[in-house]
Amino acid sequence: MAEYLAFAGNHPFLIAAAVLLILVIAVSEVRRARRPWKELGPLEAVRLINAGAQLVDVRGHDAYRAGHIINARHIPLAELGDKAAKLDAGKPVIVYCDTGITSGRGAAQLAGRGFGEVYNLRGGIAAWKQENMPVAKG
Repeated sequence: MAEYLAFAGNHPFLIAAAVLLILVIAVSEVRRARRPWKELGPLEAVRLINAGAQLVDVRGHDAYRAGHIINARHIPLAELGDKAAKLDAGKPVIVYCDTGITSGRGAAQLAGRGFGEVYNLRGGIAAWKQENMPVAKG
């Protein structure tokens, strides 16, 4: 135990950085656990899609035309608030973008509007393509 105290006394900045890093990770995990929506990967998404989940692509028009998941509805993030009523709040909704970052905001919007089961596709369409899943163009 004396060695640990000596190390801490000789390296206060290293100990402070470690404590700060632990706090950042803890806060991040608590925030993630309290989100009203969940994340899922491409293979989990396929299971939900086969069970009747709705897909929402929140990317821009050009990105959607370049390639999107089959049967996905295209509702750009800026229009999601106005067009959320077109979705069935009783069915699960999977929101995706290019990388899964922007779609997190879309998932939060839908969850805030009363949608019960909202998911964000972790890694977005990039992860979908990486798993060699089908993509429609046009």
